[in-house]
Amino acid sequence: MSDAEDCNSLGEVSNASAFSCQSDVSLDEAAFHLLLYESPGSNPGDEPYLQDALRILHKNDTKYKFIEIDLDGGPSCVQENALYSKGAFGSVGKALAKNTSVESIVITSYDDNEEYVGHFLSLFERMKGNRTLRRFELSGFTGEMEQALSKCAELFSEEGSKLDSFQVEHSDISLPLIRRIMIGLTSGGSPLEHLSMSHIEFEDSCVREIFSFFEEKPEKFPRKLSLEHGIENFDDVCSILARLLMCQACSLEELTIPLLMPTEDEVIDIVTSLERNTTLKHLNIDLTNLTMNGKDPILLLLCDTKNITATYNSNHTLGVLGYEMRDSKISSYLKLNKKY
Repeated sequence: MSDAEDCNSLGEVSNASAFSCQSDVSLDEAAFHLLLYESPGSNPGDEPYLQDALRILHKNDTKYKFIEIDLDGGPSCVQENALYSKGAFGSVGKALAKNTSVESIVITSYDDNEEYVGHFLSLFERMKGNRTLRRFELSGFTGEMEQALSKCAELFSEEGSKLDSFQVEHSDISLPLIRRIMIGLTSGGSPLEHLSMSHIEFEDSCVREIFSFFEEKPEKFPRKLSLEHGIENFDDVCSILARLLMCQACSLEELTIPLLMPTEDEVIDIVTSLERNTTLKHLNIDLTNLTMNGKDPILLLLCDTKNITATYNSNHTLGVLGYEMRDSKISSYLKLNKKY
């Protein structure tokens, strides 16, 4: 089927409001917003139809780098509009497979949308072959929608894929799903730049599973890793993290796990691993309960004053450490690291 035929194959949705240009974005992040429902209160006459959106994707207009697919209108909006169809999703996916300008895709879904799993599977399946996409940001993938998350992660393992950023929020993630996601994310050619999972309901051991995958392939560890909210069981995460930070193949620069509260022994292990680490700049974990026994190794790490050589060999990379770390001496050393 030709591109023109693909654009015209959605007769049942041709009169639906589907696409709007965003005029408030910077030139270096020109974007368009693909609405798969008609926004309440919007004027359909002000927005081009889905066919226009598809033609722009097929045209490879280089000014469009960022696309947002917004499904957050809720089931009532969706049911009133025929555009919310599997055919529409598939057509968008097919157009994106050949597109060479869009680099980022943000998809906002909503709860209780299990009946539309096939729509997302069609979108991601037909998107295969794209060689310019770099980032996915997904929100609201709950329940049965985990199948779509897994299918999206598979795109990272495609030969020639440039995808390097996977961000998920307000979603449910089971242990089997995290395994499928991690296989997808760590099987591709490009090293990960950013992995973020926030406001997630994790099953027990999911976080440990993430770190275990990276321990097997430290070269795949992202530069930025953020795991926020909904996390209760960290198992042996601190010990695995300490081993990864000693590995030269690991290029982690920023780690954010607000609920990770290491014991003082675990803090010592992490500090020891950072003695020769020259990449980690931000370590955002909970250090509110540290006593001086835990703080002393941190002070030595940042500025060992035994002699000139020890001071020279101290860690001068780390600039952010912990939440609510109220220690003036540690703070002063961190500020010096960030400044110089």
